Amino acid sequence: MKPTAVFLILALSFLSRVSLYAEEGWPMPPTSYFIERIPPPPSEGDAVDLSDLDYVLAIQSCATQEEIEHVKLTAALNPFAIFGEVLGADFVVANYPLTDELLTKISATAEHVKDELKAHYARKRPIDAHEKDGVVSYDGRDSKFSYPSGHSLRGWLWALVLSELDPKKKHQLIHCGARVGSDRVVAGVHYQSDIMASRALGRLIFNKLKSDPSFVEELAVVKAKEWAGKNQKQPRADG
Repeated sequence: MKPTAVFLILALSFLSRVSLYAEEGWPMPPTSYFIERIPPPPSEGDAVDLSDLDYVLAIQSCATQEEIEHVKLTAALNPFAIFGEVLGADFVVANYPLTDELLTKISATAEHVKDELKAHYARKRPIDAHEKDGVVSYDGRDSKFSYPSGHSLRGWLWALVLSELDPKKKHQLIHCGARVGSDRVVAGVHYQSDIMASRALGRLIFNKLKSDPSFVEELAVVKAKEWAGKNQKQPRADG
């Protein structure tokens, strides 16, 4: 076999392992750990559930066209589009490839936990349970369950991670990440209690990540290579 062919095979094998590693994310505790710490959703028809419904209907009835358009932005789950509102036009993958890999891996870490909890609680989405009551969907339909919200979870986790990379903008980033969850209520695909559970879950996952030396190391590398000096004051033009 020619050396070039051997090199290509080895390179493809390496890239496949890297891709698989990114898709797997960091290890998390068993689902039972999160079930013990995240309260269950309200029972269908109880006071909290009906209040959730009232809130969805109220939010949807008051939503502006701009807010509905923003739903489409956050529904795509592109962290560079979402947080570009805070971090500026230069926050793009081409400028932050390591950050992109880190956020992708964060998503993979959260995905398994979220899916297990959704299957455990099996709460119907507002559009599925209450379409007859006037709930509409601005983001189609999804066969997965409602509790907790995967979009909100990722938005919250991304905000927490980006806050570590750019601490001076922490509050703006958290606010931006929170809007991912708020948009899911506007969209009619989640209740407010789904969103709050996701934020608590995001904090639990983030705390576990910060106790993982491999995550801490990777975060430090990304910060040093792509974020160092980003927020230093610019020298005055007059010297």
